[in-house]
Amino acid sequence: MHRTLSLLAWLAFGGVTAHAQRASRAVYLDEQGVIRWRDDQKEVSLFGANYVLPTASDYRAAGYLHADRRRMIDEDMAQFARMGWDGLRLTFWGDWEASDSAGNVIANDHLDLLDYLIARARERGIYMLFSPIQLYGANWPDALGDSTDSGFGRHFGKARMGTDPAAIAAQMTYLRQILEHVNPYTRVALKDEPAILFIELVNEPWHHPEDLEGSVRYINALTDAVRRTGCTKLVFYNVSQDFRIGEAVRRSKAQGVTFGWYPTGLNAGHELVGNYLRGTDAYPDMLRPELARLPRIVYEFDSPDLRTGTMYPAMARTFRAVGAQFAAMFAYDMLRTASRNLGWQTHYLSLVYTPRKAMSAIIAAEAMRRLPRMRSYGSYPQNTHFGDFHVSPDSNLSELVARDALLYAGSTRATPPDRAALRRIAGYGSSSTVTYEGEGIYFLDKVRPGLWRLEVYPDAVPVRDPFEPPSPDKVVTRAISRAWPMTVALPDLGTDFTVRPIMAGNPRTERAAAGAFIVTPGVYVLSAAGPVDVATLPATVGEVGFAEYHPPPPDTLPISVQALAAPQYLAGRDVELRARVVDDTPPDSGFLFIRPVAGGVYRGFTMHPAGGYLYAATVPAAALREGGGAHEFVITLFHRDSGLTFPEGLYRKPTDWDYYGPSRASATRDAAGCFAWSGPVSRASPSFTSSSR
Repeated sequence: MHRTLSLLAWLAFGGVTAHAQRASRAVYLDEQGVIRWRDDQKEVSLFGANYVLPTASDYRAAGYLHADRRRMIDEDMAQFARMGWDGLRLTFWGDWEASDSAGNVIANDHLDLLDYLIARARERGIYMLFSPIQLYGANWPDALGDSTDSGFGRHFGKARMGTDPAAIAAQMTYLRQILEHVNPYTRVALKDEPAILFIELVNEPWHHPEDLEGSVRYINALTDAVRRTGCTKLVFYNVSQDFRIGEAVRRSKAQGVTFGWYPTGLNAGHELVGNYLRGTDAYPDMLRPELARLPRIVYEFDSPDLRTGTMYPAMARTFRAVGAQFAAMFAYDMLRTASRNLGWQTHYLSLVYTPRKAMSAIIAAEAMRRLPRMRSYGSYPQNTHFGDFHVSPDSNLSELVARDALLYAGSTRATPPDRAALRRIAGYGSSSTVTYEGEGIYFLDKVRPGLWRLEVYPDAVPVRDPFEPPSPDKVVTRAISRAWPMTVALPDLGTDFTVRPIMAGNPRTERAAAGAFIVTPGVYVLSAAGPVDVATLPATVGEVGFAEYHPPPPDTLPISVQALAAPQYLAGRDVELRARVVDDTPPDSGFLFIRPVAGGVYRGFTMHPAGGYLYAATVPAAALREGGGAHEFVITLFHRDSGLTFPEGLYRKPTDWDYYGPSRASATRDAAGCFAWSGPVSRASPSFTSSSR
């Protein structure tokens, strides 16, 4: 696949910078405590993510891979825009990495990256919540022994920030200086930056609700520091660290509250399995009477240790039900590091590497915009349908089925009200409008009648549990570029339309037959009227350049085989065994070989493609009865005449006379007459793992 942006794509990005709608609208707070746009008085409702590259572990993660951090910001802000996100929380460890012990701001690479990020986000139409003081150590988790940070956060520590006069003075000094700092990329001081709508004074402070007056004085002191710069942005203070602080916030000069939500907990150390939707029903603490007239921002949220496609829209539903007007997931994985989930172990969200979860976040952004504020939808399972939205844990699916848009995080049978009225389609899986066999995310945007822009991303194929401890040397998800069939069924395109690639390196122009064609990752124009003159195309689609495309970096991993065995199988019945085969090219054929552990010869059963990278073989019950007791199996993949057997990675078949594989996956009969399959993990490459998922 073409790994760099073509000249046309770079020109398109220039078009974004020059012509797209910049984030420049002003907001105000009405008498009921609702944030509104000043130009049309409509309610503000923004959705996006925290982005942490300028500081802390994400800054170091980029360094581990020797990546260009400014280029990374360009790529990731393009992905925010591609997903339709319009919100970003600027999570900045300036109190540790860009200040001294007295709170004086230090101009360094961290501050420069913050400035660059603000400029690039503004150009993409993204509005921001600025959180300049984090309090927690910037060295977690990979640099705990580093004592070089000079900031007042290290000097005073979190516990003293709200009570020590010297610590409060340092925070006030820092807030004044960081807001008066002039961004060299925009030539605007941060206090006047139009894309920054909100200031969160302190991230997750150590609350002292037992000292009401002292808490009010602390909040007011920091708010006064902001106001003395001339900054008029809305000021927010955290409430969810201890909801007893709500009364102090109400009495203070702060104008609103921020809250976070992690309904699946944090740091499980492995991927969670199951349905967690019941935990997203309600957030009653945000309906406390002392908070009633205060605007609400979700500064952090996630469904940690999950990659499912249901949680984000359900959480957005509840955010709107308690009046939230801005929500930022923590924290978005940078394109250059997402293959390793290198930044934050318990969080994992990437347009490319977690496509189902990313699609659910795209749908959640629409839920923030389309669902009315303060409306409840009841309890699970009655609340799985809300407005034009639906979540299904059984299908691992969330979807928006509306007149203008069809969005789905998983294959759906839903039919849009009027297919001819659709202007936007995006998905992971297949639908009534798009059938696709690949495992990446794709987007269809209507340019004009009979003309659509198609954008396709590589397959995201898991190879390891992404929520185990990370390492720069350990890839957990591969992005693989393959050609897959796609069928598009849209009235204005018909069944015989032109498919023209826009990026260099893609296949030549072809015509769809019965709406079907072959697609590889990249950008295409689908035209009912025949080949399109590129000069007639618009410079942008939304906040994305028409030919803009940011592919993931290539990897060079060897083939791996993951046995997807159930925990147990009933004796006396046929057994289907599945495996995920991950490689740049599919095998020509595959066989599962099984034999009794007590002794005997291997018998082979053909493995058939079961969708995407999955292969399956059916073992008859009679074959399992032969020899009795436990059985063991291996998998052999063939490319032409060469056979490679897993889990050992031997270039021999188990039926060869000199096959010597010592570590076979095995099945054992339990007292109930069931078969329990398991397999070791080979540390050498090629690799074999066993999983119940």
